[in-house]
Amino acid sequence: MELSKDQLKVLRDAFNAFDKEKTGSISTDVVGTILELLGHKLTEEELDEVIEEYDEDESGVLEFDEFVALASNYVEPEEDYDALRKELREVFMMYDKDAKGYLPVEEFKAILRELDGAVPEEELDDIVDEIDADGSGTVDFEEFMEVMTG
Repeated sequence: MELSKDQLKVLRDAFNAFDKEKTGSISTDVVGTILELLGHKLTEEELDEVIEEYDEDESGVLEFDEFVALASNYVEPEEDYDALRKELREVFMMYDKDAKGYLPVEEFKAILRELDGAVPEEELDDIVDEIDADGSGTVDFEEFMEVMTG
């Protein structure tokens, strides 16, 4: 998988954080921790297999390029932002039937409930409070985008 500049920077920063002596390599002992930081918890067995595959010289350390080869399997592919924005614009317009350019807060909550019926009402209120910072009681497209893209 080809990594973007941003994804490579995340991996470089993670690598450097664990390469305290600046030797250009990290101990295979910390690979599990780094993958966990990237949101992937592997079992001891899975981790051993992965390390065995990428630590070819069995040195117990991974150089940056070995680490990138390993970690690239666990980095989320970046969505094309423009495509995502277009999709979300269509969803927004489906609910903004009168083309006012905003949704009433209650309507927005209904969308969130549809997406995830398990979200407690308090959490919905928190999301709305955060997004409707100006207290207008409405959510415009940019605010909508912000919530949907995290």
